[in-house]
Amino acid sequence: MNLTIKDIAKMAGVSVATVSRVINKSKPVNSEIKEKVERVIRETQFRPNALARGLISKSTNLIGVIFPQINYTSAELINGIEEVANRNGYNIILSNTRLDPEMELKSLEIFRDKQVDGIILSAIHTTERHVKLIKENKIPVVVVGQKMSEHHIPWVDVDNYAPVTEMVRYLVRCGHEKIGMIHGPLHDQSAGYSRYKGFIDEMNRQGLPVNRDYLIESNFSSRDGYEAMEILLRKMDLPTAIVCASDTIAIGSKNCAEDRGYRVPDDFSIAGFDDIELATLVRPQLTTVRVDFESMGSIAMEALLHNIAQPGAETLEHYVDYRLSLRDSVKKLV
Repeated sequence: MNLTIKDIAKMAGVSVATVSRVINKSKPVNSEIKEKVERVIRETQFRPNALARGLISKSTNLIGVIFPQINYTSAELINGIEEVANRNGYNIILSNTRLDPEMELKSLEIFRDKQVDGIILSAIHTTERHVKLIKENKIPVVVVGQKMSEHHIPWVDVDNYAPVTEMVRYLVRCGHEKIGMIHGPLHDQSAGYSRYKGFIDEMNRQGLPVNRDYLIESNFSSRDGYEAMEILLRKMDLPTAIVCASDTIAIGSKNCAEDRGYRVPDDFSIAGFDDIELATLVRPQLTTVRVDFESMGSIAMEALLHNIAQPGAETLEHYVDYRLSLRDSVKKLV
């Protein structure tokens, strides 16, 4: 039998309003009456409907979290989000949109209908349709992995430009001049375009030629990295070092090179971005950019709580720290 709040009130001999106050902790209740209500709830294993509670308290204590795919970095982000959410009395509902922008938009609508208190969105590419729906929903949103300053939407991201320039400078110090890049999709303004632009700009600053044959686009998976390296290896002239837009791309490209008889780093030096756990498990260990994604998730959730507590607060912009993790996949030529 599905019990209602009216049933609990009748069994406890109190009003519906009193049961509501006990459940939502909205107003003080006499300790004896509170214990009576709580005892009935325990004995009946009553679970109040979140939406019904929301109508009374104007809060469901639910946070919607939207990710384009579940991978190493999103798992760390979720850990950070959930730790802060749980500590503050919130639970999360996760939507995996499987790299489908239409699913992202649908998830925003579903979370609106579920009356979540806030949304953390990690999108493939935040379009005008995303922005329009976010504004219409009137639910606090924090975007992870994309900069949204021009739309006055809070965001949390790593500086995707500067770390790549530092990596190029490191490769140059190691004696590399023929440097290529397997970059992400350029419609992705952060992990795609910003990392690509950092590479191009720093090559120009170093006075090194940008060989278009050394630039291959890839999605952020080891399979796509493998396929991108296959394309690169068909070129007549090959680079001595390759910057990859993610560790998963780097590991896929490394596997491909080794399957074709090349050795890393003797024939190719390879660098990644993210510093996922696998970066230290592969051999040679991967030189990469270390990003604390769990901290990024924590900061995003804290920013969202700030906007829930103070609707219309000033737009928050957050960068998380990074550092180069220099390991064995880069060979020093000098």
